[in-house]
Amino acid sequence: MNRTPAWARWTALSVMVCLGLPAAAAGARAPGPAIKCWVNKDGLRECGNVVPPEYAQGGHSQVTPSGTVREVEGAKTPEEMEAERQRAETEQADRQRASERAVQDRVLLHTFTTEEDLVLTRDGKLAVIESRVRLLEGRIADLEKNHRQLQEQAALEERAGKSMSASLREDLLQVDRQIAEHRQFVADQRREQGEIRSKFDSDVQRFRALKSGAVKPGSP
Repeated sequence: MNRTPAWARWTALSVMVCLGLPAAAAGARAPGPAIKCWVNKDGLRECGNVVPPEYAQGGHSQVTPSGTVREVEGAKTPEEMEAERQRAETEQADRQRASERAVQDRVLLHTFTTEEDLVLTRDGKLAVIESRVRLLEGRIADLEKNHRQLQEQAALEERAGKSMSASLREDLLQVDRQIAEHRQFVADQRREQGEIRSKFDSDVQRFRALKSGAVKPGSP
């Protein structure tokens, strides 16, 4: 069945008439080059063997002597090319995330059997960090006590009319640095505890959805 659109057949016929080729005789001749049709600056359709240079960047139609019409897209603008590039990057990023999610889902299902397993693992990680923090806090308390003793020694020297010795000043500075470092480490550990809680809460929700069949591995 001939599915060539009516407008395409009319365009082909019009081209043949414009070239002085009777439609009936055209089929008996050897196939010639495709006729190209474009829209000029006045919005009128023109046809010929070659698209004029000023319209070469735009889209046009190619009509064969048999009446077949093929649409040729025009050159993309820089904006269209940039939009296409961004769209391709977004699609690639989506595929990458889906692939990574699928791997994470498989690991989650193979590592844990029940939600209770997840909770126990989370609590174990938190307990290790909490023990580390308690040791650090004890060390900070010792350093603060040492700092007070050094300050008292400096005050005694001042009351005796002496300037603080260089060694005592250096000791105070070193203790200050150690206290600051330990406090920063404690803050880092507390932040890690928060990240663990957040991750495991998310894992529990994902595990529950996977087990119930609400989502498939790798799906958003």
